[in-house]
Amino acid sequence: MNIKKKNILFNFENVSLFCIVICASVFDLITLIFIVALILVSYFNFGIESSFVDNQNTDFNSEKHGINESRSSRLGGAIILFFIVLNILINEDINLIINDFEKLTFYIIIIFFISFLGFADDVLNGISYAVKLYFLLFSIIILIFTNNEFLITKSGVFFIDYILSNYIISFFITFFIISGFINASNMSDGANGILSGIAFNFNLILFLHTNEIIFFIFFKFLLIFFLYNILISNVFLGDTGSYFLGFLISTTSLFFYNQNIISAGFFACILSYPCLEIIFSISRRLRFRQNPFKPDNKHLHNLIFIYLKNLFPTLKYTNSLTGLLVNLLFVLPSLLFYIYSNQLINIYYWYIFMIHVLIYILIYSFTSSKNNEQIVSK
Repeated sequence: MNIKKKNILFNFENVSLFCIVICASVFDLITLIFIVALILVSYFNFGIESSFVDNQNTDFNSEKHGINESRSSRLGGAIILFFIVLNILINEDINLIINDFEKLTFYIIIIFFISFLGFADDVLNGISYAVKLYFLLFSIIILIFTNNEFLITKSGVFFIDYILSNYIISFFITFFIISGFINASNMSDGANGILSGIAFNFNLILFLHTNEIIFFIFFKFLLIFFLYNILISNVFLGDTGSYFLGFLISTTSLFFYNQNIISAGFFACILSYPCLEIIFSISRRLRFRQNPFKPDNKHLHNLIFIYLKNLFPTLKYTNSLTGLLVNLLFVLPSLLFYIYSNQLINIYYWYIFMIHVLIYILIYSFTSSKNNEQIVSK
């Protein structure tokens, strides 16, 4: 019976891998090489996570925010970044949005520095949080000083615009948004496909709306990684990926918001899960007089995972199912509404966001209650 189950699993993974390879080959050769790189890294055990939660370890009080059912490589984000840069370098038709060479240079240096900070943590398996935070905040300060395109100066509301006219206040709010979303991305990347799903949908919509090829490049690599992460589940973004994508998404959002191309409502809608996760997590920790920046195992994706694990104890892909559910509830509505309306400035995005808040609270309350009942019964 066990041999039969392993054969079924083996066949499923091979069929999944074959389908992903076919999907990658539809794009171009470099995307096909990208999937080969993911396979090599994951199957030859490069960048393996040394601390992981196995199938039976679903302790509700664990201080690990990630869900990892097997030993997996942390180098997915580094591979994505490498192939994105490679694709940009060999493509002569790329518009990098920022036209000023000096500002673009600073932006590229900072995005590489922040990504390297995450990469160092992935390779060394644990840099001091204080050290990471110091360099991260310092990098963001340099970015805002050198690129005023990201500085928030208007909201459309007279009173708020008056406040934002103060440079110090505007600087602080911009700084808070970028640093907060990088940490939110890292915090929410706790189950297969959550952050990569958010990121590939985000870039898909930007490509459809702006027709800029650079967003298509981001989209195709993130989509292939998302499929690989969901179906194969032995490589994930790591801090390199979460830092890189958190920085990229937050700065891109601010840039287009300041250009009046996209509304804050759209960003609130499609990025609702990481934003809600960090807000509720910090509020929860402060309520119980805990360190607001110390990781724990009480995020919504952790609770969903534990609930599904108790409900389907023999299911191997609980991690991936958790990530899919989060994307279906918090990301897919934004994509569907954009396809329907073809607009990125619409009040209905705020209505969808408010529904997301309600869904988050209801699911959190339900899964928390059910998981606590399970602990008591044991």
